[in-house]
Amino acid sequence: MKYNSLCKLLLIGGTINTLLQCQSVKDIERPNILFIITDDQSPYSLKAYGNQICQTPNIDRLANEGMTVTSAHVMGSWMSAVCVPSRTQIMTGRSLWKTVGLPQALSPDYKTPEEANVLTPSEVPEFYSIPAVFNRAGYVTFRTCKAGTSYPNANKLFDYNFGKSCTKADDENGSKWHGDRAIDFLEMRHLQKKKNPFLMYFGFSHPHDPRHGKEELYEKYGASDEPPAIPNPKAPPLPVNYLPKHPFRHGNDDGRDETRVQGVMKKRDEATIRNEIGREYACIENIDIQIGRVIKKLEEMEELENTYIIFTGDNGIAVGSHGLMGKQNLYEHSWRVPFIVKGPGIKAGSRVSGNIYLMDVLPTLCEITGIETPYTCDGISFLPVLRGERDIIRDVIYGAFNMFKEEGYGGPGNGSRPGIRAVKKGEWKLIKYDVYDGKVRETQLFNLEENPNELLIEHHDASIVSMTGNRPEPYQVNLANDSKYATKLEEMEKLLLEQQFNYDDPFLLWDQKDLMIKMNLQN
Repeated sequence: MKYNSLCKLLLIGGTINTLLQCQSVKDIERPNILFIITDDQSPYSLKAYGNQICQTPNIDRLANEGMTVTSAHVMGSWMSAVCVPSRTQIMTGRSLWKTVGLPQALSPDYKTPEEANVLTPSEVPEFYSIPAVFNRAGYVTFRTCKAGTSYPNANKLFDYNFGKSCTKADDENGSKWHGDRAIDFLEMRHLQKKKNPFLMYFGFSHPHDPRHGKEELYEKYGASDEPPAIPNPKAPPLPVNYLPKHPFRHGNDDGRDETRVQGVMKKRDEATIRNEIGREYACIENIDIQIGRVIKKLEEMEELENTYIIFTGDNGIAVGSHGLMGKQNLYEHSWRVPFIVKGPGIKAGSRVSGNIYLMDVLPTLCEITGIETPYTCDGISFLPVLRGERDIIRDVIYGAFNMFKEEGYGGPGNGSRPGIRAVKKGEWKLIKYDVYDGKVRETQLFNLEENPNELLIEHHDASIVSMTGNRPEPYQVNLANDSKYATKLEEMEKLLLEQQFNYDDPFLLWDQKDLMIKMNLQN
């Protein structure tokens, strides 16, 4: 795609947003958007974040030709299926606590996407979701992703919507199915000579469990559907923060991800965890193959240079780190998500912190394309970060994990409130646990610059060191009970409470009432 001479000159010093300031949308070629999202993928599974084993040449290409954001987060979840609030935050740009109940409030069963877009009233949240906003702006919208555990009211507004749970190894029930839907859409667009820009929501069901991989990739990563009795030498090593058991009850001990993952269940031995990581990598490499197919198709259609590509995940995942299997925690491996962006005006091979949330995606896409950002968005556009003008868009990151007891929000009896909270500023991070009706109350303080893997005293045990090959430094522990850091702990406690108020957190932790009064934060 070629811009006119004026556009070319302006693009050198800016982005498409600059163009939109001097020309009407109708006078230029608006950029396409390819938004790629995987299910349950830690950033640490990719080369761009230090992984040297899982092979993803196409995602690596995006990082080499674009920008890697090293501090991208899901704000958290109010139910065990973290993907539901996470994807609702993406679709709406709303913060965590403003998404409560949205996925459960189902809209009518419209006959067609056209009818859904026409009849959806402006008073409902999905009117301001990604597909609705971009449809009204003249974009052709497409979605393929797993079925369910998302925001159904928004999904039905895509012009083309293909949902299916694809966690098998074969092409018809695995990641290739999602890839085929994306290729079909692009080929249809090419044959019909459509000129409207497109927004593609290109989602995958993997590497969420069950992690059934192709045999050739299983062989490569020393994996099998059931774990061996002893570790396969080809299997990836244990993560450096591996533990056979979390040091205390964390709020999701009996949850599905901790007890019912096929091939793992409640086992945390070395052979089982390494096998499951191998399965995970087999699924991720297959996803990468599908991404490569779509990138190649965009090149063949001469659409690639006018397309912004975002690669991310709906949340991270533990898979053995800290003795956990799931994402229902606020350690870095589960709270952070991979986030890579390639597109016009983005410096190749660049790396930034960003300090972004997934809720920032919608306002950013709106600014990139010159579309008015919905007033309902709590997120912030990180276009200045993509331009290279800023390293971060906010100083503080807040996270929450809570499970309501009510049916539809985690299930009756599956509640653990207030839950887990975290706050991060610079190299310092605080995590607090207030779970099981006050029976478990724990505080963790980490210096992430010195202890990036959030190692605990349990990681210093000789038996753990012998399995991970990592011998922690004496200072790589939870610092919350160290009197030398009392001032820092107090500072982070105040910062957390401020963030809870800023984001309308409905709960206080066990020790926050007096602090709230002291800080004059009463409602």
